Amino acid sequence: MSRKEKFGSSRGDKQQERAARPPSIGTDSNKGDALPPRRKKHHSSNYKLTKWYYNLLFVLFVSLVAGLFWYGTKFTD
Repeated sequence: MSRKEKFGSSRGDKQQERAARPPSIGTDSNKGDALPPRRKKHHSSNYKLTKWYYNLLFVLFVSLVAGLFWYGTKFTD
């Protein structure tokens, strides 16, 4: 038994058969309702957490500078 008889037609024959057949309606996976990206469907809270973290660092830095300035002006006289 030859390989072609055992396993069927070659790859080129299958491509020719597909080209000869008319396309089926509704079986194309690229058409129809496309799903939204996963990032839009399931939002990540990392951005919000990072924003809060940097804002907190900024507020702490400004309060440290203000506190050191106040301390310097109060106790230098």
